[in-house]
Amino acid sequence: MTKLGGLFIALAAATHAAAQETASIQIPPGDAVKTRPLVRDVFGYSIEPIWVNAYTDTPLAAKLLSAIGAVTGKPPPIRVGGNTADQTYQHDTLPNGRDWDAIRGELSTVQQFNVTPAWYGAWADYFPRGTDLIYSLNFRANESGWANAVAQAEAVHAALGSGRLRMFELGNEIDHFINKHWRAADWGVDMYIDQFRNLTGQIVAADWYQKLPEDQRPKFQAGVFADPPWVPDQHDEIDDFSIENLTTLATDRSKAGGIVEREQDKAIIGSYAMHLYPQSTCDTARWHRMRLDLLSDHLVLWQNVSQYAPQVAAADRAGAPLIMGETNSVSCSGKSGISDTFGAALWTVDYVLLGASVGLEKTYFHLGAQSEYSAFTPQGYTLKNETLDSGIRPNWYSHYFVAKVVRPLGSAGNRNRGNASLPDGYALYDGGERKDKPRRLDKLVFLDMGVWNGTEGLSNPSTLSATDGTMFSEGARPNRTLHLATSWCAGRNATVTRLLGPGTNAKSNVTVSGATFDPESGDLKKNGVTGETAKVGEDGAVTITMRRAEAVLLEMEDTRPCGKAASAAAGTALRVDGILVSVISVAGLLISL
Repeated sequence: MTKLGGLFIALAAATHAAAQETASIQIPPGDAVKTRPLVRDVFGYSIEPIWVNAYTDTPLAAKLLSAIGAVTGKPPPIRVGGNTADQTYQHDTLPNGRDWDAIRGELSTVQQFNVTPAWYGAWADYFPRGTDLIYSLNFRANESGWANAVAQAEAVHAALGSGRLRMFELGNEIDHFINKHWRAADWGVDMYIDQFRNLTGQIVAADWYQKLPEDQRPKFQAGVFADPPWVPDQHDEIDDFSIENLTTLATDRSKAGGIVEREQDKAIIGSYAMHLYPQSTCDTARWHRMRLDLLSDHLVLWQNVSQYAPQVAAADRAGAPLIMGETNSVSCSGKSGISDTFGAALWTVDYVLLGASVGLEKTYFHLGAQSEYSAFTPQGYTLKNETLDSGIRPNWYSHYFVAKVVRPLGSAGNRNRGNASLPDGYALYDGGERKDKPRRLDKLVFLDMGVWNGTEGLSNPSTLSATDGTMFSEGARPNRTLHLATSWCAGRNATVTRLLGPGTNAKSNVTVSGATFDPESGDLKKNGVTGETAKVGEDGAVTITMRRAEAVLLEMEDTRPCGKAASAAAGTALRVDGILVSVISVAGLLISL
């Protein structure tokens, strides 16, 4: 992906700088491009423990998550974790007689979240059947040898069962523990490994864990670091936390070792996790830098995501995938006018697919029932002197669009696809690796990330009216035509699905080819769905038109062999408004000249 990334940047820069009306793109054959797996549940959600009840007290979330499962065959994964995970304490009973109680401090921030074992059971059956759950244990409270976390682990498993509980996390953003005064100044990777082994060792040795068949024992998600590797002003403290350092010996960072030096540790680690928030309201300096056009800029996104490529490689060497365990547009609950717009929805699609193409197996978007970045909010609430309704925001539609992208086709069944970056988009190939049968091109995704601020769909009763759009683009909304050279069979039709919105600044009137969701019930409405196809011409030629600020998915559902095999081009070319960029295939890598 690091090689492809340079190509993507060069072409995207040329594309937007030229403000082109047409572009010709050669789609490489499956044996000429390096891909990473695209799993069906690539798009997940992370829910703060303090907000779990708000979501599970209404049917909205379950209805929406089930809609995704109906498309992909696999419901979205859910991580229950976040800041309040390390403030969660388990008790046999609570004075208020309920199964949870939040003790709040100044400015309504949660200082402690108290629960009983019954709290886990209260939401255990809420999520759709087949949902994989990760639960974050309190790693902060180590004054009693993690007795609280050990008790949590047993109670969570008792409530959720092995069929739903897939992994435990130990704490949230543990690289911020010094700044929060939860660890001393010498807190670092080596000390973390010792404490990880201490707590996991207690859980693994417990009777309830040992009684489980090996294939039903929950594993552990290691790391859970917040600081991006290459963004110094997002580092709360100086430390050595990274997946590279975590998975290699302190004495020799060039060799595998570290947390997986012992086989018993490697066997229980199911994945590694890092977090990313590209913008933030948490501090004044970053607050002044927040902009919607920067969020929806692919070049900025590529710079953010590409920094994780070495971390992915380290996780791969250690034998487990790296996931983006918590993320969203703007940290500290988001920013209305940025996080709740159609521009953020396009960014979300680009983010998930780009992350997958560099090896981030899954991406979990954080949810809070009163957070401005949440894709959907289950209950009405008051925020910044405005009364907001429950509802659905544009970035929910990005999830539904991605579900269409990853859904199985034909005989593909549950196999994962290979995903590779292309100029302005992504190519998805059948996951087969047989040498005598080249991987088949299944789907294409193209995104126009250019900014177009319209005058429609500016308000949404679940978002702040104070941030409704006030700056609008002049003239007609630009269109551009893509001329694609594919390996698809002439005469067949590719199904076309579009993620549509009135403009980058829109907060409502967003659809996936006309499909919408009722903001109160979460019911899918297909009465406005449009059926669109694109005819495949000679030599696999396909032409489509897309508007500024739009995403398009093309799918070839007819997987029968062509009458005559398409020949793989030794070289390809992309022309953008008279700008010719040569692309040569060398050993499966694309290199721009």
